Amino acid sequence: MTVILKANGPADLLAMAPPMVGFLPRNSVVLVAFRGKRTCGAMRFDLPASGDRVVHKRVVTTIVGMFCKLPAVDAAVVIVYTDDEFGGGDAIPQADFADVIGRRLQLSGFEVRESICQAADGWASYFDSEVPVGGHPLAQITESTVARAIADQRGLFPTPATMTDRVPRAEKSQRSRMSKRLAAYQNLVTGLDEQDGNSPPGVFTVLGDIPIFAEGALAWDAAALDAEGALLVFALQGPPIRDLVMLQWAFGLEAGDRLWERDPREGPFDGPDDADLANLMIGIGPRPDPHRIEGALALMLELTSRTEDVNRPPLLCMLAWLNWALGHGTQAGLHLDEALAIAPTYSMAQLLESMMCTGVMPEWAFERAAPPN
Repeated sequence: MTVILKANGPADLLAMAPPMVGFLPRNSVVLVAFRGKRTCGAMRFDLPASGDRVVHKRVVTTIVGMFCKLPAVDAAVVIVYTDDEFGGGDAIPQADFADVIGRRLQLSGFEVRESICQAADGWASYFDSEVPVGGHPLAQITESTVARAIADQRGLFPTPATMTDRVPRAEKSQRSRMSKRLAAYQNLVTGLDEQDGNSPPGVFTVLGDIPIFAEGALAWDAAALDAEGALLVFALQGPPIRDLVMLQWAFGLEAGDRLWERDPREGPFDGPDDADLANLMIGIGPRPDPHRIEGALALMLELTSRTEDVNRPPLLCMLAWLNWALGHGTQAGLHLDEALAIAPTYSMAQLLESMMCTGVMPEWAFERAAPPN
C-alpha cells in the first residue's frame, strides 16, 4: 500500500531515509528519488574511501548514471552518512563530495531539493549558510514528526537496523536437530547409491514434485517448518533444485515447472527453451513478485539460522540473489561475503559475486512498478 508522510524539513527527511533502504546506513550516500512531489525509492552507495576530487568525480559518474535509469524521476534529495564528526566546529563533513554529486545531478537534469549530512555527532544541511557549531543534535531526527509517524505505524515500515555480516544463529537445540536430520538424509542417500534399484525411502516422497513442495513451503507455519524444514535445506544443497526453487519463489510456480522439465543432463540454461530462464537469473525479464520474494526471504533466514556453516553456502547464495532481485544490493553483498568466507570456492557464490560486485542491478529494479489493483 502507499504510505504518505509529509517531510517538513531536513530532520524529517533523515528520519524517512532508513526505512526506505531498510537499515541505518553508515559511510554511505543515499539518493532519495522523487517523481513530482512524492518519493518513489532510494539508492544507497558506499562513500569513496579517498578524499581526492578526481576520485569523487569518477564515483559520482557511476552513481548518477544508475540514478538516471530510474523512470520518470525528476528530483533528488542527497543524504550523506558518515562516521566523521563536526568536532565542535561548523564545517560539515564530506562537503566536497556532496558538492560534486549535487552538481552532477543538476547537470543531468535533476532538481536537488535538499542535501544533508548525518555525521557521528550531529547533522546539518549543506544548503544552510549558518550551520550551528557541532551541527544540529541527532535527537532532532528521532524526535521529528516523521519519526513519530513511523513509530505509530510500525507494521507498514521495515525496522531500520544495523547491517550484520552473518545471519544470526538459532537456539542450539534447533541447530542440533537440523544437523542430525541433514546427516540422516545424507545417510539414506548414500545407502541408495550403494544399493542400486531400491526405491527411495518414504521420507523423500514429497521431493517427487519439487515445485509443489517448494510452493507449499512459502505458506508453512511454525509446526510445518519444524517438520519439513530440514528436508528442504537438504534438497537445496545443490543445483538444479537450488536454482529451480529460487526462480520459482521469485516468479511463480510456472517458472518452477519449466525449469524442472529440463533434461538434467543439459548444461545450465543452454537448451533452446532456456533463454528466458537464463535472462531471469541475470536480471532481464518481467518484474518478480516482491511479496513472494519477501516470504521466501523470511523462510530462508529462519532455515539458515538453524543451519551450521557446512550447509549454509547454498542458502546464503539464494538469500543473496533474492535480495538482489528486490534491488537490495547491500544486503545481497553481505550474504555473499558470508558464503565466500565459509566456502571461498563455492561456484554459485563466485558467479554471483562476479555479477554483483560491479554494482549491476536487475533491469526490473529500474522499471516503474505497476499501480496496485
